[in-house]
Amino acid sequence: MGNPLYGQNKADALIDGLSSRIKIRKFQIDYGAQAAGVATTESFAAGTIILWWSALCSESATSGGSATLELGFTGTKQYSAGTIALADLAAGKVHTSLITDSQPLMLNAADTFDSKVATATMTAGKVDVEVYYLEPSAMVDGEGPKHVTA
Repeated sequence: MGNPLYGQNKADALIDGLSSRIKIRKFQIDYGAQAAGVATTESFAAGTIILWWSALCSESATSGGSATLELGFTGTKQYSAGTIALADLAAGKVHTSLITDSQPLMLNAADTFDSKVATATMTAGKVDVEVYYLEPSAMVDGEGPKHVTA
């Protein structure tokens, strides 16, 4: 089956620019000294459409207790699929956004990607995060289909 965005099987001119509009923001979160609570990292503008995100554990987590971690955007269903236990924060493990009826997610207000530690303070741990998103769109110079209603 061909890729509908490219070649002779391309869907149509209405999606020509879609693949070039998808952005990827990559960053690392070092939560190795984070106490219980929420720490904000990258900011995203209102109107941004979050397609999905993934986080690769690049350094295993340790804690003085049984700390847990959640990753994602504040106040949405885009947090990780439940709380991530310490044992699941080993190097090489991958965690992703919770796939629900809320995806993709349009940010109604500016928001941040957060690291939420609970139960105990982390003493080591890093994740490499990739967020796939579309920037807020604006019709420029009347591009796109035009409809007149009466």
